[in-house]
Amino acid sequence: SLVFRPDPGRAEGCDLQPVTAKPPITLSYATSTVPRGCVSNSSMATGHEVHVLSVKWSKPMLPRQIFLCWTPQDTPFLWEGGLVLVQELGRATGTQLSLGPQDAHLSPETIRAPNREPPMVSSEGQLLAWVLDTYGGITSYSELQDPRKVQLYLGEDAYSPPDCIPQEHFNAILHLETEVFFHGVKGCSRSDAQNTRAAHIIHLQPEPSSPITEVNLTLTCPQNSVNQMLILQSKVNFTWSLSLMCNMQLLVSGNYKIFSSVLLPGCLLPDTEQDLIAKAFEKNYSVIASYSAIPASTHINLEIHGHETVETPVTTTPLVTSKSLDLPHQVLFTLKPWKCTDETMEIVIVRSHLGPIKDVVNITLRDISCQAEKNATHFMLKSPLSHCGTSLEGRGYANNEV
Repeated sequence: SLVFRPDPGRAEGCDLQPVTAKPPITLSYATSTVPRGCVSNSSMATGHEVHVLSVKWSKPMLPRQIFLCWTPQDTPFLWEGGLVLVQELGRATGTQLSLGPQDAHLSPETIRAPNREPPMVSSEGQLLAWVLDTYGGITSYSELQDPRKVQLYLGEDAYSPPDCIPQEHFNAILHLETEVFFHGVKGCSRSDAQNTRAAHIIHLQPEPSSPITEVNLTLTCPQNSVNQMLILQSKVNFTWSLSLMCNMQLLVSGNYKIFSSVLLPGCLLPDTEQDLIAKAFEKNYSVIASYSAIPASTHINLEIHGHETVETPVTTTPLVTSKSLDLPHQVLFTLKPWKCTDETMEIVIVRSHLGPIKDVVNITLRDISCQAEKNATHFMLKSPLSHCGTSLEGRGYANNEV
């Protein structure tokens, strides 16, 4: 069989570089792999569990909070053991630890670490030595990089090693899941860019041993994002469950569903950085506003910030012939899916937003030969202002009918 691949040459002139200015997105994802970590059974004879969290930050930031929850592991009963939570949060950053709702129902008396603040230590070894000397054992140790939330699973395992010896890229899935901020965003734009249409790319890195086959992605972005596209690349057996808080063109590999609706087939996307850039260019998006390569995850939060454009907007006024708006006009005035530049009119409508209007088969302009392209999720129409019956009325106003 033939597999289409974008021409890599189309990506030339767009060399991805780290975004050093204000990032165009805020991206966080759930993971149980920590930069360094370990477990041991050395706390089993102490009458309490000892979990050590060493938090590091990629860049200086304002004072922040980490939200921590914990839950008993593999037991239907309330967890009644003691818990020692050792926090090494980098005092200079002003980080605070907020304790969220817990399934373990621990009382303040059972959480003992806040009464014994760790000393200022210069190394991981010094921190763990102090914990052993103070509490007699270590249940788990996790180094966390840029965490947003932490879920701690309580429970000790007699089959854990006797000593907690930190390992690189430690899989802490048995006792911890954390949501971390991603600071490795890259971007670029074509040197011969003819527009400022922007693409955002999330590339899930393949991990052969990962059991993850479905990810929940929550997307928020500015209300008017018709000139932006989101590309989601993953293995073909992956399912994306999307919660979209905005109107944006999508290219998704694997399968996907929107707001838990019917499962839809995605498209075959290339799996290399350059080919994904070429795919965006092929769709006439000349700016790679963000490229994020992250591990496979069960949950991703993506917030897209405002994208600056240099195009001069032209205000459009749909033609309404009655003061009493019918249902289609009410829906259109609510969505306001139109956008004009100096030369074109563009309309992008998410199909699910047309639910109140039954059996929408097609969307056209005043000239019914100007029909929208459509797929399983969107209607999309783009027309020059000189075509499709559009009339220019001066002072930046264009007039047509949908």
